[in-house]
Amino acid sequence: MSWGEGSMNWAELRDLVEHLPEDSATRAAASGDEEGRRWTQDTYVAASTYNATLLMIRILWAAHLKGHPPEMGTIDPPRLAADVEAEERAAALTAYHERVLDAFSPSRASDDDDIGVWTERIRELEAQQ
Repeated sequence: MSWGEGSMNWAELRDLVEHLPEDSATRAAASGDEEGRRWTQDTYVAASTYNATLLMIRILWAAHLKGHPPEMGTIDPPRLAADVEAEERAAALTAYHERVLDAFSPSRASDDDDIGVWTERIRELEAQQ
């Protein structure tokens, strides 16, 4: 870093930010952490281990004790901006698919699509042959 000049170039700033600790506020904000929980990779691994253990407990409880296990909450990772965007895209895609399917729904058929109209057209075509 060029401390003598009193300024830092972009490459030096990039290197400084990239080498910040995982749980720093700057790294959390850059990764899109909207809740400010500042998880490290160790925190993700610990939460995943806990959730997997909880799943095994529930399976074993149901298999051997023949009942419902007590409610034990999972540890959810922080929501990132990318997660929110992905959910919005998925909701928009689902809404689009529903609109397309609704367009072909029998309840939305017009009077021209009535079976009687098509039956009459078929008879006319058969009569022409």
